Amino acid sequence: MDNINLHILSPNKYQKRYFGVDYFMGILKGSNPLFKYYSTPIDQNPVFNDGPISFLDEMYEFLEYEISKKEPGSIIGIESNPDVYDGVESINRILEILKKYSMGLYIETSSIKILKDLDALKAFAEELPLLLAIPVANISVKSRLLGESLNLDSTLKIIPKLANFGLNVGVIVKPIIPMINDDLESFTKIINQTIAAGVKFVYPSFSLKFDSKKLKAFYDIIDMEFPMNMVKYQEMFGHKTTWESKTVPNLKKNYVILCKKHKVLYSMKDIINSYKPDLNIQLKLF
Repeated sequence: MDNINLHILSPNKYQKRYFGVDYFMGILKGSNPLFKYYSTPIDQNPVFNDGPISFLDEMYEFLEYEISKKEPGSIIGIESNPDVYDGVESINRILEILKKYSMGLYIETSSIKILKDLDALKAFAEELPLLLAIPVANISVKSRLLGESLNLDSTLKIIPKLANFGLNVGVIVKPIIPMINDDLESFTKIINQTIAAGVKFVYPSFSLKFDSKKLKAFYDIIDMEFPMNMVKYQEMFGHKTTWESKTVPNLKKNYVILCKKHKVLYSMKDIINSYKPDLNIQLKLF
């Protein structure tokens, strides 16, 4: 197997930006369908590949081989492009491989299937670092740009059960789309209700990122679902590849106030330190 060119694990060059992850895991083929339209700065892999999401059992063998070559104590990251639970029913076997080689885990998922792994996640967290991030973005807007899995109601079916198991769980608020889900009332409601549900951290990603293909696909959906926004978007953003709502300064201010009030983590450094304290010690030393 030494001669096989594997690409399941990719190093994270920006650990301070991506939850302290050392290596990101790409064990599935395919992409999260929302990445056809945009990504956000918190998405380490913004690429969209058309086609079905799939998984082959032999990938476990390749994963273990790559994991065995990495430093014990590393954090392995699983992002939501694609969501790992769109390819497997359980991550129990992944957890077993990580435990065998003393690796921690960061996982982002909006799938309710994670609740099937509660016992395995709790057992893992008793021995190794674990951080769970649930993306959420929407209360009532119906759009292909948001998807049902990002609805607050869906998120609130997951968070309390993870929190009740004592797991280190938080939310990533993304995407924040100008003039669609960027109002202060909805944003505040998402933060307040997820805090009440038991999250340990809240981390919004306030801007959108595009390439030319994503932007065209995004505008096509806007033209169908929100035609009243087309002229405004063209005037405000045109073909820019980074967008940020004019409401962001107010959202940021209120976000920090709410998190401080409820003693919930909100800075990336503190979130990382909650499960990987050695990283920030190393950063201070160098």
